[in-house]
Amino acid sequence: MLIKETQVPYIANKVVIDLLNSGFVKFNHGLDKAKAMVEEILMENVTQERELENEIKEIIAEQEEANEFMFYDVDRKELFSMMKRKLAKEDGFILNKTDRLNNLAHQIVEDLWDEELIDYEINDGKMKNIVFDSMDEFIKEKHQIEDIVYDKLRNYKKELVAGSEEWELVFKSLYEQELKKRGML
Repeated sequence: MLIKETQVPYIANKVVIDLLNSGFVKFNHGLDKAKAMVEEILMENVTQERELENEIKEIIAEQEEANEFMFYDVDRKELFSMMKRKLAKEDGFILNKTDRLNNLAHQIVEDLWDEELIDYEINDGKMKNIVFDSMDEFIKEKHQIEDIVYDKLRNYKKELVAGSEEWELVFKSLYEQELKKRGML
């Protein structure tokens, strides 16, 4: 999964901040409406990918049940990956990171413009590049940020159980702190 549901608000925020900081964009109805639209577009994409993955899991489960012995030596991760590529192609869902971010950037700029949430006087390509670069930068940095947060959690004064509600709250808080340090929130 390229983008996780929990990351959508952060990515949307980064996109809007980067558009604002570019100096090329005027927000006609404030940042919040633009951010909400970007979140909606990203969440729709995440939901489509999740639905695709759930469909694959169902197909694999059905096939395993019907043909139990055929799956004895099968690498399930590779099978899932192969099926995802095949079904994504059939459904027209873009899996390639660059192509997907490019498509999302195009949709974001177009929808923000169509809804008259933004005005800009540069060409569409530059606008799309700002949005693309913003999302790409977030995705590249997310792994670094997560590693830093995991290290902090391992050294946290109170031992937390991974996956517990308290652990999730502390993770989210530390994650947001790291985003703020990088100017991404």
